[in-house]
Amino acid sequence: MKNRLISASLVLVCLIVSASTRADTDQAIIAALQAQVQALIARVEALEGRLDGHMESRLESHAQIVESSLTAPIAPIATELKSAGSSTTGVKIKADFRYRHETIDTSNSSPRYRQRIRGRTAVTAKVSDAVQVGFGLTTGGDNPLSGNQTLGDGASSKGIRLDLAYLNWKTPLQGLEVTAGKFNNPLHRAGHNALIWDSDLNPEGGTVTYSNGSFSLAAVGLWLNEVANDDDSFLLGSQLRWKATIHDGAELHAGLGYYHFLGFEGEPVFFDGNPRGNSVDAMGNYLFDYQNIEAFAELTVDIAERPVTLFADYVKNLDGGKFDTGYALGARMDFMHGSHPWQLAYTYQDLEADAVPGIVTDSDFIGGGTDGSGHIFRGSYEVSNKISLSGTLFINERGGDLGIEEDYDRLQLDVSFKY
Repeated sequence: MKNRLISASLVLVCLIVSASTRADTDQAIIAALQAQVQALIARVEALEGRLDGHMESRLESHAQIVESSLTAPIAPIATELKSAGSSTTGVKIKADFRYRHETIDTSNSSPRYRQRIRGRTAVTAKVSDAVQVGFGLTTGGDNPLSGNQTLGDGASSKGIRLDLAYLNWKTPLQGLEVTAGKFNNPLHRAGHNALIWDSDLNPEGGTVTYSNGSFSLAAVGLWLNEVANDDDSFLLGSQLRWKATIHDGAELHAGLGYYHFLGFEGEPVFFDGNPRGNSVDAMGNYLFDYQNIEAFAELTVDIAERPVTLFADYVKNLDGGKFDTGYALGARMDFMHGSHPWQLAYTYQDLEADAVPGIVTDSDFIGGGTDGSGHIFRGSYEVSNKISLSGTLFINERGGDLGIEEDYDRLQLDVSFKY
């Protein structure tokens, strides 16, 4: 279209030039032809402008279609990557530090005074909505029951050890979780007391836990001692718990446990060779296996508008000999001083020599292990949600079953910080 209009214009120009060479051409005709040429040029320019605008519009439309077709599949991926890259809410860091003064006095030795420190740091992170991993370090050596380090020894450097390394999977079944590695103990300690399990013990192996309303269940398979050319020692066990409000706001928490420690009888005492009160033969090998049944109950009631918890815990070794039983009875009362919580607690505990493996029970009561009894007094005061003061007094007797009986008194004064 455009080329035809241009050709017509050129023909007219040629005619004008040809007509101007003729002497006998009338000036009026020339003027008319010139006017027509000007009109044709104007129309050509107008049509050319419309054509250019139409082509630009179509090109822009095509460009938008191409851009949309390229970016549409990429946009959701980019959004998901941006969201995943900016999400850090699943990572948590928790740490604490404790300074302790400790006095130990026994009837057969001089008093001992020492200053001790403990520091712990743990990190947890979500791998997905269902899977979490944890990793933690603590001060101390390889003692599984304590992260304490005693100050002294020429200001020597202190040890750091692996305290936690585990994965936790929340299964599609509501309330069912699986944990494997080195993890916090899932088994409940009645009254927060360590009749069977020391509070610092982080077991190794696997556990399955299930909770449904008032009921909960924990099943464990734990490695205790792995050896290359002999039988391993391990624990298979479970604990069933029930918790409910029974009358006038009183809360009852009761449970049963079964823990079968295998690979003890006839085997050398593992870890450091110290039987910790358990019976051993002339070769220093464990004399018994440990097949424990446990029953416990906690009752929390309000007395003078203050919550008071009463508890009882009982354990028996079905594979033990004469000294196969342990129990604890205690009470705990919580108070408020302004906005500062504080607590008083008392426990009487009796743990015979072969009631439980000495390697897993309280490392402070009677100096650790079994074969002892006595009183435990505790008190704590929270200065703030980050700082707390506490004290524990043990007035015990030990060695009455298998050893030389002696008095054992121990005082611990702590200041603890969370950060």
